[in-house]
Amino acid sequence: MAFEYKNPNASGGTIVSSFDVVGYDETTGVNFSVHTIGGYMEVWSLGDLNYTIPSGSTGNIRYSGNTIPITYTQGLTTPITTNSSIMIESDGISSGRRRLGMLVYVHETDKTYQYRINDYENLFNAASGATTVNSTTGQYTINNSTTEGQDFINLWLDSSIEGVSGVTKENARWVIFHDTDTFITGGTYNSGTTTLTLSRNDGQDIDVTGFSASGLVSVSANTGLGIENDVLYTTYNTLLDSSLSMAETIGGLEAGTTVADISGDTFVSLFNDLLFPTVNPTYTIPTISIGGVGNSTREVGTTLSLSITASATKNDSGNFTQLRVLRDGSALVTDTTMTISSATDVPDQFGYSNPNNPNSGFTLNSSPYSESYTVPAPGGSSTSTSTQYRVDGNYDAGLAKNDNKGSVDTRTPVVRSVNAPQAASNNFQSSQYTYTGIYPYFWGVSTTQPTASDIVDEITGGTANKVLSSASSTITITFGASSQYLWFAHFTNYTNKTVWYVDALNSGSIGGGTNLFGTPTTNSVNSPDGYWSGINFEIYISNYQTSTTGSMQLRNS
Repeated sequence: MAFEYKNPNASGGTIVSSFDVVGYDETTGVNFSVHTIGGYMEVWSLGDLNYTIPSGSTGNIRYSGNTIPITYTQGLTTPITTNSSIMIESDGISSGRRRLGMLVYVHETDKTYQYRINDYENLFNAASGATTVNSTTGQYTINNSTTEGQDFINLWLDSSIEGVSGVTKENARWVIFHDTDTFITGGTYNSGTTTLTLSRNDGQDIDVTGFSASGLVSVSANTGLGIENDVLYTTYNTLLDSSLSMAETIGGLEAGTTVADISGDTFVSLFNDLLFPTVNPTYTIPTISIGGVGNSTREVGTTLSLSITASATKNDSGNFTQLRVLRDGSALVTDTTMTISSATDVPDQFGYSNPNNPNSGFTLNSSPYSESYTVPAPGGSSTSTSTQYRVDGNYDAGLAKNDNKGSVDTRTPVVRSVNAPQAASNNFQSSQYTYTGIYPYFWGVSTTQPTASDIVDEITGGTANKVLSSASSTITITFGASSQYLWFAHFTNYTNKTVWYVDALNSGSIGGGTNLFGTPTTNSVNSPDGYWSGINFEIYISNYQTSTTGSMQLRNS
């Protein structure tokens, strides 16, 4: 639908048939200027020209902080996706209380600003594929179902102000209104007629004549000056060898820069680089973490009862689109409809707003995730098992920031680098936590020499001493025996113990009929707590009674 200007449709409001007036002696007015649609109004600060969408807001945006609002509806991303849209009045050039061409005086700057959108008619027409018209009121609704529709909405959401944050008159929504001021806007020199024509903002031209037809100036070589099409400019046109390089870094010119690298640069650009080096922005990488788990040793057959949380913060990346909880690399839950919360914004740099703010945090939609899992038994010749938990996430690319000179960072985006815009990434992993599953070892003392069968019964019956620790290397036991027999038992897959050791003068070999401990025998043992059964253990029994003080080491060699 092509743009067509119309006076606002009367059916969109209340028709009045007489004036609203006040008495000559009344001190009240009819209405405040800030409540009118377009026209002229007065505000206190530049901030009153901004249009703000509060963080997390959806639906029809109604925010008291917007002094000059538009009629805008913010779409949803969860639990369903809906379009954002803007309502334009039947005149085609106003929304809310904003109207193209309106004037606003700002007390803070003592200036008047005019609201405008360049090339508005063509942009309006381009969005026709996303436009509907109310047959009663004539109002237009433009949504972001097409790229052109989104572009048109962005124009009305933009509140850029000439002279603020590097914004120029050419790309500002609010431009300075000069009223009756007259100033030069440009000029053209015609060498054919030797006439300099100066253009004014009121549309009038001033012709200046009397220049020499042969040219204004002539420039000799290597003077630092040049002339092109009657325009005089400065240039670095040294006669030094073009291969000569700088021995050290000076300002923004790095060591190794050659004469050829900077020949032809204007003096302005050269001094800009020397005195004000370009400083690139830094980036805060996204974070992801898992909670409710830890590194721990657990007995085989016991149950892990976990409440697992997953959380991520985007920082300078784009939004997270997925979070997963994984056990041993397999996903237990995949969430693409996460709970989104506000997070501390990443600080602005060099006085330029961070385009990746506002910051957001992301958590599982149903948090925490409850996990009940039995610690598995080792297989084959293994002595333990590992159950590993982590979370990962996918996120979109972030936006490039401005450098200290206001130019957009042109470095290639990189995944999680502080020195480049943030590239999109999948399966960004948190720290990983491991639950190690092992069998305990057992020990005891007896006034009479026990048999292996006696010890099996003692372990199964729960009267033996149980230690949940690996027996892969030296184990240390404080038997506390007084003229008693000693015994201990460990899982068969562990290396057999061949030496007992108290100190250098009190030690010996294990095995045989004369050493302190005899040769171990293999026996099937059941867990005293019912966690496992039929597991082979090596049982060691002392050949004679002994008394012990302190601890005894039982070594592999």
